[in-house]
Amino acid sequence: MFIGLLSAISASLYVVIVATLALTATFARRETLRSEARSTLAVLMLVREAERVPGLPPGQGRQGPVSDGSVPH
Repeated sequence: MFIGLLSAISASLYVVIVATLALTATFARRETLRSEARSTLAVLMLVREAERVPGLPPGQGRQGPVSDGSVPH
């Protein structure tokens, strides 16, 4: 249960960070701030894309063991 909670918290934090960067990249008044937000967002998206398993469609990432230790089919 602790791993699931930790995973949910980290996923939520990732979403908040990406949303904040996207809004900053779009609506910031200073060009330098927009540029920095865009470059940071690009790095985060590249890391997320690198975690994808080749051959799987987008939206389906790695499938590890479930909480009871068995591997999903």
